[in-house]
Amino acid sequence: MVQVAVPVPLRRHFDYTSDTALAPGTRVLVPFGRQNLVGVVVSTAPQSGKHKLKSIARVLDQTPSLSPTLFSLLDWSKVYYHHPVGEVMSTGLPVVLRAPIDLTPPKGHQYVRAYSEGKVAPGELLQRSPVQSKLYQFLNNRDWTSTEQLESRFPGWRRAVKALEQKSLIEVEQFHREPAPAQIKTAVKLNPEQQDAANHICRHLGKFHTLLLQGITGSGKTEVYLKAARECIDRGQQVLILVPEISLTPQLVKRVRDQLGGTVCTLHSGMTDRARFKTWWMARQGYADAVLGTRSAVFTPLNNPGLIVVDEEHDISYKQQDGFRYHARDLAIKRASLEKIPVVLGSATPSLEALYNVRSNRFKLLRLNQRIGAARLPSIIPVDLNAYPAVHGLSQPVLQAIRQRIDQSEQVIVYINRRGYAPMVRCYQCLWEAVCERCDARLTYHHKSRQFRCHHCGHKQPGEESCPNCDSPLHFAGTGTQRIEQALLGKFPQARLCRLDRDEANTANKLYRQLDAIRSGDVDIIIGTQLITKGHDFSGVSLVCVINADQGLFSTDFRAPELMFQQLLQVSGRAGRAAANGEVLIQTAYPGDPIMQMIQKHDYDAFSTACLTEREQAGYPPSAYFALYRAESVKQNAALNFLRHSEKMGNKLAHDLGVEGVEILSAVPSPMEKLAGRYRAQLLVRCRNRGPLHALLDRWLSALEASSQSNSVRWSLDIDPMDMS
Repeated sequence: MVQVAVPVPLRRHFDYTSDTALAPGTRVLVPFGRQNLVGVVVSTAPQSGKHKLKSIARVLDQTPSLSPTLFSLLDWSKVYYHHPVGEVMSTGLPVVLRAPIDLTPPKGHQYVRAYSEGKVAPGELLQRSPVQSKLYQFLNNRDWTSTEQLESRFPGWRRAVKALEQKSLIEVEQFHREPAPAQIKTAVKLNPEQQDAANHICRHLGKFHTLLLQGITGSGKTEVYLKAARECIDRGQQVLILVPEISLTPQLVKRVRDQLGGTVCTLHSGMTDRARFKTWWMARQGYADAVLGTRSAVFTPLNNPGLIVVDEEHDISYKQQDGFRYHARDLAIKRASLEKIPVVLGSATPSLEALYNVRSNRFKLLRLNQRIGAARLPSIIPVDLNAYPAVHGLSQPVLQAIRQRIDQSEQVIVYINRRGYAPMVRCYQCLWEAVCERCDARLTYHHKSRQFRCHHCGHKQPGEESCPNCDSPLHFAGTGTQRIEQALLGKFPQARLCRLDRDEANTANKLYRQLDAIRSGDVDIIIGTQLITKGHDFSGVSLVCVINADQGLFSTDFRAPELMFQQLLQVSGRAGRAAANGEVLIQTAYPGDPIMQMIQKHDYDAFSTACLTEREQAGYPPSAYFALYRAESVKQNAALNFLRHSEKMGNKLAHDLGVEGVEILSAVPSPMEKLAGRYRAQLLVRCRNRGPLHALLDRWLSALEASSQSNSVRWSLDIDPMDMS
């Protein structure tokens, strides 16, 4: 008898018969109800004989798709996150292998490059072909380039490649694996502080250890990672580097490839399923020396792993917010322990969870306290909005500072973490307000598209500057990126502006083009949201202006001050990374607030120490562990009533089982009760120790799923939730 994990939302496996012995991690096609599904073998057991079992329809793998280590990681994840085993195992497979196909190598991929010496001079051949000319310039002085890399940058690349090949300007080849490994183009040069950190990492190669590399912005953490990674590759091992989605730009990929050499593959959501499978295969076969990827890359198979790096480990994008709600950073640590290799977590503003583990001697702290080269930390100056009121979001000191930097041919970042033109619109005549009918939220006015938009559910409707009820002029309150852009255009009509938010840079190609323009000096003022806070090195930026820094001071989310401090220090770190003295102006109505004063001093240590003490006293993570039940329904009270039923069930189970130390709080409506037409509620469970919490959750989930009310609403369980909204 073979026990198979089937990708359905049930916390159990299913039994089938098989003519052959099958190892855990093997994909099989099995009959399930009226359809056939691709499942994963989890174990074998003697057949009990009580029931007649169905037979496996087809074995899809000659060797298991999931290696023993990855299988163990997913099996552990299923237990820790209390998620259906079939969905967990399916997450560990590339999308291509979730279909009933045999495990075979990916088809050959096209690679192109310009002839190194040029069979003919481009000259007049490209004068009338702008696409071909741009493509040729891109390929010139590069080694083999995958056509997948061209897809996002050059619309119409297929015709251009064919034309350039016919003109004997480029050569095209098919490879079933990557071309010859690239040579190191930029040697990693470290200062003594960086070298000490890299040496410490290298001394732990070959054994499990968790190292937290805390380095101020601009201190060269990436160079330390890459030095250790190069040492790992020289030993014949592979490296997995995880980055937040926002940081994975062509510039970062090029930098890693130039400094590492070898074969570096990428894995992220912007790639096609076939391209992702190719990286998966290359890593599995050992052809990839390093894999650079986002959250889901933590499941990439490695033939001979040697090191895992989690860059910007504090970034909440590592937490999956729906379905299988895993945290990639935590799984990276667990995977490193299974592989018996070191894992390096890096950040200028480490998560409180990481610092708590340093205090508990679970992690080793390495520090970088100096910026590389001649760069110095920027000075941070609060601008008191009580003394200098903002007009259209901009105070007079900020406008003066921007003028001065532009006159000196330096670049400026204006940071506001809010899209659109105005987040609140109302009519003072009839008191009409722009609110979303599907959410408990106001609609944001977008000036360019003349629309009211909900930034929570995505609802859009036409919007004008006059009231739809009485035709009176509307009042637009608050400030978004579009309003700041309009105000700056009015104040600095000759300046070259670039807006970086999800509206303007809504595709990877647009984002990359804008980043290229900034780096090449074609932009004077960059207006942006979190897209510009980290992962970018803009050498021309000397001034950062933060428009509204007070939102995190009064949020109901206990993590808000931590997230605010991290964002402000990260965006401040974009200033003065070259020789120019950097300056940061933060508009705030509370310049005397202790958090603002610590930000002004770049004192993340003092902030994190104070915050950890508060969390300890309040019984909040990381001093305690949270589990959050969520429920939603189109009926107003259904979700709340279901969680009240669940609350009673949990309290009774805790009493019957004698579980101590677990606190079940009362079920309450979610902070935003109505979202996308559904009413939401939540139930928080917390405990100082994981053991009792998970023991109770095991029994509680089983009882809840067996309850007649479990199908009346949508519900889920989130372990270690990061978003409490």
